[in-house]
Amino acid sequence: MQGNIDFDGFGGATQSALVFTDEAEEIKRAAIDELHWLTAIYTASPVVDQLLDRLGWPHEDRRLLDPSCGDGMFLARALDRLLAARPAGFEPGALIEGWEIHPGACHDARARVAQVFTRYGHSASRAAELAQNMVYNRDFLTDGPTRPYADFISGNPPYLRAANVPRYLREQYADYVPEWASADLLHSFLERCGRAVHPDGRIAFVTADRWLLNSGAARLRKSLGERFCIAHLERLEGDHVFYRPKHRKAGSPPRIHPVSVVLQGGSARGLQLSEQPIYPGVDVTRYAGYKTLGEFATVRIAPWLGTTGVFVVDASTAGRLPAEYLVPAVDTDDIVDGKLGEPTRWVIRTTPRTRPCDEIMEHLASQMHRMAARGRNAKLWVPPESTAMDISRESLLVPRIATSPKSVRVPPGVLPINHNLSIVAGTEEQLAVVEEALASPLAAQWAADHCPRLENGYMSLTTQLLRRMPMSNVPV
Repeated sequence: MQGNIDFDGFGGATQSALVFTDEAEEIKRAAIDELHWLTAIYTASPVVDQLLDRLGWPHEDRRLLDPSCGDGMFLARALDRLLAARPAGFEPGALIEGWEIHPGACHDARARVAQVFTRYGHSASRAAELAQNMVYNRDFLTDGPTRPYADFISGNPPYLRAANVPRYLREQYADYVPEWASADLLHSFLERCGRAVHPDGRIAFVTADRWLLNSGAARLRKSLGERFCIAHLERLEGDHVFYRPKHRKAGSPPRIHPVSVVLQGGSARGLQLSEQPIYPGVDVTRYAGYKTLGEFATVRIAPWLGTTGVFVVDASTAGRLPAEYLVPAVDTDDIVDGKLGEPTRWVIRTTPRTRPCDEIMEHLASQMHRMAARGRNAKLWVPPESTAMDISRESLLVPRIATSPKSVRVPPGVLPINHNLSIVAGTEEQLAVVEEALASPLAAQWAADHCPRLENGYMSLTTQLLRRMPMSNVPV
């Protein structure tokens, strides 16, 4: 079976360049099916209509493109508006175009588009023909335009981290997507759409918020910021944005935190895009006039020591090992009613340069087969991450996954583990001030505004974010 045919302005291979065997074609088909299984989340019509309103669609003879049209909701709503405004005298396929990699979804999109045509008086056969010429079953990342092609680009691009993209497609995309835009399919689509829209055009998307927040998307933001500003940015509620979320129970929202965003090209004014993270809907003036936690105390991340039972042991195992190698350890499950309970596990502390005693080596040798692959080191006695954290002073533990940044006290000699956050200050008085600040309403609001959102009201706290947190009780 032959591959896609290149045509003017597009980046696909020439017809003679690719010849697939049946086996290779089956691998490709399976990869596309898996990708669809992972990413097919569709946008509800009210959200689509709001984005089309912000584009001012339809507008004269400008062209609208949806690069990952799914079952065609964006195309159908755009076409309905176009036909209502201009019922005759033009070729719809010249003004509206959709791309979809999955054959089944492409079929659904054509059927939805054809229904719109029939409502405006076209016969079923003519409607099917028009839909066929409007919706392409092709991969936008490998075959899509690489220079200005559309005036408006709108849709709901896929959100999927590169590690989860099927291997066949990931290897294909490596030849078409810049390395700095390859961490997530969303990044890849934004980069390609930035090249495919005219200089004064607009991109209107429903996207996951993470490309605005994550440090890994800094270069993407900078690149887009050289050509676009943000004309509109709004947080959306996930349970109202999507319909038919694939492979979830009815009514269950997807595990993303969506935003509506419009990027405007040309000389228009708006929120500037740069390497700096952007937090949708945040009033930055609320946090002015305070010192940050990083100016007042030291924030550290507790080590991850691998599978329980190897370097992290229970009381029974600890009782059989030399005490000089052991320190009590705490995790979030030791927090009860806002206070830290007695430690129930111990950490085997070793140093890379010094081989521990035979009892420790025998224990590690007998348990290392249980260690997660990413936790194994060349030296048997070296844990996945260093345990050299200074625990000589009282500290504060802030759970890494939490609903607020509240802390608990950790006594000297106890080691926090599992990437929870640890805070130490110069004096007992300073530690008390930090503890009070972490429990304040301002800290809770700041964390809700800035931390990556998870599910059920939880957020992901990091050392960098915590260092930037304003101290409500320490004004500048």
